[in-house]
Amino acid sequence: MHITEFSANGFRNLQQIHFQPDKNLNLITGNNAQGKTNLLDAIWLMTGCKNFHGVQERHYLGFSADFFQCGMKFHDGRREQQIKYSLERNQQKIKQISINGVTTNKPANLFEVFHCVAFSPADMELVDGSPEKRRNFMDLGACQLRPDNMRYVSKASHLLGQRNAGIQQAIKKKIKKQDILLWDSQLAQVGAFITRMRSEYIKNLAPLCEHLYELITGGQEKLHISYRSAIYANSDLLNSSVTVLESQYKKILSEHLENDYRLGYTLKGIHRDELIITINNKPVHLFGSQGQKKTASLVLKLAQAHLYRQKLQRSPVILLDDVMGELDENRQKLIYNAVSDMQVFITLCHASSLKLEKTGKYFQMHQGHLTEL
Repeated sequence: MHITEFSANGFRNLQQIHFQPDKNLNLITGNNAQGKTNLLDAIWLMTGCKNFHGVQERHYLGFSADFFQCGMKFHDGRREQQIKYSLERNQQKIKQISINGVTTNKPANLFEVFHCVAFSPADMELVDGSPEKRRNFMDLGACQLRPDNMRYVSKASHLLGQRNAGIQQAIKKKIKKQDILLWDSQLAQVGAFITRMRSEYIKNLAPLCEHLYELITGGQEKLHISYRSAIYANSDLLNSSVTVLESQYKKILSEHLENDYRLGYTLKGIHRDELIITINNKPVHLFGSQGQKKTASLVLKLAQAHLYRQKLQRSPVILLDDVMGELDENRQKLIYNAVSDMQVFITLCHASSLKLEKTGKYFQMHQGHLTEL
């Protein structure tokens, strides 16, 4: 998968941008606050996912812009496709999105056609941030491989919200305590599916992570990742039939009803799952150095891209925002070699910070304008 043409205007500080990126390496340089990250955000927008820098949708519009427009043509390995995305200031809840000329108002529909793997310094939260960050990482990766999985992830969140609302209703004596169990069958069905989805994803991702980390560290350290289910304490259960998994999930919910009622929310479930990350058998979030945390989080993203290519026989677009400049020459080469056959967008303040002798296209960003060098 690679972008063949991209345009953006009015998206944050981007102005009249239109370029044809290289099929492999694209280096975007410029001083801070010139729009380099905004360009990568605009590309990420085309995935239909939430902004990977945490920017809220209402901030997509530039300060003085009445609207923004982004357009992209890309080849998915079989054919060229086109996405257009626009938003007006006075109608911020009404997005104008089209895929190959067909209009849709749902960004989620973009997720089925265009995929990126993005990394920025903020992604260190994958290692030392909240467990929710790691659950989102697992779900995004698994759903990129099978977009239909997204409906289960969305449904699980909806059902959990309903059950928690039911608990509050029971506390206020508006419904009976046992009525809370009405949501358990559906939660068990969806929860069992997501548990199996996450378990399978990490099982496939783990050897890729371990191999990449070994390459980057010269074999001096061992990275290991594993999936820990909040429902199935006995990991052998994950090999059981769907019927057994659903039954166990429902049983746990029922057994913890009194605790849930006392706490005011659902304690047990996939919303408590965790991705365990260790280096030399020690938890990285507790004992890892800043360098180890950064390398581990970067390896997770690189492995995500490799697994995508392995399973789908095509590659996602890679976005590396302000990552390479802080790495030594050897690590830069190892990381770039890991994605050298994919389309990569790299942002840096100075081109000289990139110690790679690779052909591609070089661009400079200045006050929201992009110029090819």
